[in-house]
Amino acid sequence: MKHSVSEGTARFARSLHLDDQWMVGWMAVAFGLRLFFWIYTGRTWEDALITVLHSENFYHGLGLTHFSIDDSRPLHGFTSPLSVLVPLLADRFHVGWGLPFQKLLSLISGPVAVWFGYRILRDHLAPHNRAAAVLGAGYLAIEHHQILWGMAGMETQMATAIVLASIYFLFSNRLTACAVTCGLCLLARPDFVLWVGVAGVAIAYKSYERKSFKPLVKFSLQVSAIYGPWVLFTTLYYGSPIPNSITAKNLGYIGYWEVATSFAQLMTWAFLTLINAVCAPLRPVWGGNGTGFVPLVGGSWLVVLLLAIIGFGLFVEFKRRRWDYIPIYAFAALSAAFLTFRAPNVFGWYTVPLCAVLALLLAKAIADINDIYSTRAVAAFSWIFAATYLASFAAVLPTTFRAERNVQSLVENKVRKVIGLCLANTPPETTIGGEPLGYMGYYSRRTFYDYPGLCSRKVTTWLKEHKYPRIRKMLEVFDYVRPDYLVLRRMEYNANLQNPKGAFLRDEYELEQEFVVTAEDRAKLFHPESNIDLDFVLLVNRNKVKFPPSCRSANQ
Repeated sequence: MKHSVSEGTARFARSLHLDDQWMVGWMAVAFGLRLFFWIYTGRTWEDALITVLHSENFYHGLGLTHFSIDDSRPLHGFTSPLSVLVPLLADRFHVGWGLPFQKLLSLISGPVAVWFGYRILRDHLAPHNRAAAVLGAGYLAIEHHQILWGMAGMETQMATAIVLASIYFLFSNRLTACAVTCGLCLLARPDFVLWVGVAGVAIAYKSYERKSFKPLVKFSLQVSAIYGPWVLFTTLYYGSPIPNSITAKNLGYIGYWEVATSFAQLMTWAFLTLINAVCAPLRPVWGGNGTGFVPLVGGSWLVVLLLAIIGFGLFVEFKRRRWDYIPIYAFAALSAAFLTFRAPNVFGWYTVPLCAVLALLLAKAIADINDIYSTRAVAAFSWIFAATYLASFAAVLPTTFRAERNVQSLVENKVRKVIGLCLANTPPETTIGGEPLGYMGYYSRRTFYDYPGLCSRKVTTWLKEHKYPRIRKMLEVFDYVRPDYLVLRRMEYNANLQNPKGAFLRDEYELEQEFVVTAEDRAKLFHPESNIDLDFVLLVNRNKVKFPPSCRSANQ
C-alpha cells in the first residue's frame, strides 16, 4: 500500500513537472516574497477597501452595496465581481475576514501564475530554451507590481493567474479547462472579455478545421454557465450588469483623445501613454504612490527596445507561418490598445496582467533569436539577458518594499484612516464629499459622495446630465451635493477657493482640521513629490453641522 501511494504521489508530481528545479524554485521565490511583503508592509490598497465594504455591508443586512442615504436600491460600486465574491466567502464565517482571505488567495495565486507562465514557455512558446522559461517565470515571481496590488487586497494576482491558465489550456487544446478559465476571466476583469473573444475566435477556427461546430458551441455554453448567473444577478439586483464604477470613470475622467487638438498630438500622447503607463512595468518602476510609475532603472527607450524585441518575435511567427500562438499576441495587442486608447485613466493595476503576458512574449523572442542565430555565444546571451533583466528587478525590491511600508504607516494609517475614524463619530445620516473613497468611506461607514461617483448614484446621475463640456467637474459636483463634510487635499482646497465656482466653499464651509504628514515623516517617504495624499483639510458645513467631532487627538 505504501509503495502504491508513493508511486501515485510521484506520478502526480511528474504531471505537475515538480521535478523541474527552476520552476519550483521560482514558485518558492514568488510565495516567499509575497508572504514577506504581506507581513513586512501591511499594505492595503484603498480600492480593496471599497469592494470589501460591499461584502461586509451584505452581512450587516445593508445589501451588497456601499453606504448611501440617497438610494432605495443597492449600488454596484465595484468593477471586478471576483474582488467581492472572494471576500463574501470569508465574511460568511466572520465579518472582517474578507480582506485577509483576499490576500491569502493572492499569496497562493503567485506561485500558480509562475507555474502557468513557466509551462506556457516550456511546453509551447520556447520549448527548447530553458533560459526563456526562467526569464518569464522570474518576472512573474519578482517584479514589484506583480506582488503589490494582489498582496494589498485587490484581485490583480488572481486575475493574472487565471488569464495565464486560460492561455495555457488553449495552447494545450484542453478546451473545457479553457472555457472554465475564460468564464473566470470575465468574473476577474471586464477587459478580459478581449481574451475571451480571442479564445473564442481561435476555437471557432479549430471548429472550422474539424468541420464541426461542437467545440465552439460547447465553449460558449460553458463560458455562459459560469458568467451568465452573475449577469442575471446584477441585472435583477442592481438594475444593470454594468458596474456604476465603470459609468463613473467614463463620465468623470477625461481621456487625452477628448482634448487633443490635432492628430499629431493625439498620436504623441498615445505613444507616451503606451510607453510610460501601459507598458512601463516592463522595466523597473514604482507605482506605490498611486499617481503613475516612477522610473527606477533605464529610460523610456528601454521599454521601446523591449517592445521591439517582442515585435521581432511576432515577425518570426509570421515568417514560420506558425499560427497556433497568434492568440497570445492578439490579446496583448488588443489589451495594450484598449488601455492606451480607451481607458480614461490608466491605473497601475490595469497593466499587471498585460505586462505578465508581455514578459512571456519577451522571453519567447529571446528564444527566437537564439534559434535563428544558433551559436554558443548566442546561447550564452540568452542566459546573460535573463540574468541581467531579472537582476534589475530584484535589485530594487528592498527599496520598493520599504517604500510601501512607509506609505502604509505614514500616509494611509496616520492620515486617511484617521480621517475616516474621525468621521465615524458623526450621526449615521451624515454625508461626506471628497475624491479618495477607500479609507475614508470604509472607516467612517457614512454616505460618501466620491468623485467621480464610484459608489454614488447621485454623483453619476449629475455627471450624466452635465457631460458637456468635457472637463473635470469635481468642484461643481460638491457644489451640487453640499455634504455635511468635505475632505479635500490642501492643493484642491486652495485652488477651489480662488475659483469663481468655489463661492459655496467660502460662504458655507469652514476649516475644521488639517491632517498632514509631518516633515519628519515625509523625509522617510520614497518620491514624496509624486504622492498627492500628504495634506488634507476637513471642512464642515456650518449650515448643517452644529457640533463637529474633534479629531485632534486621533491625529496626534
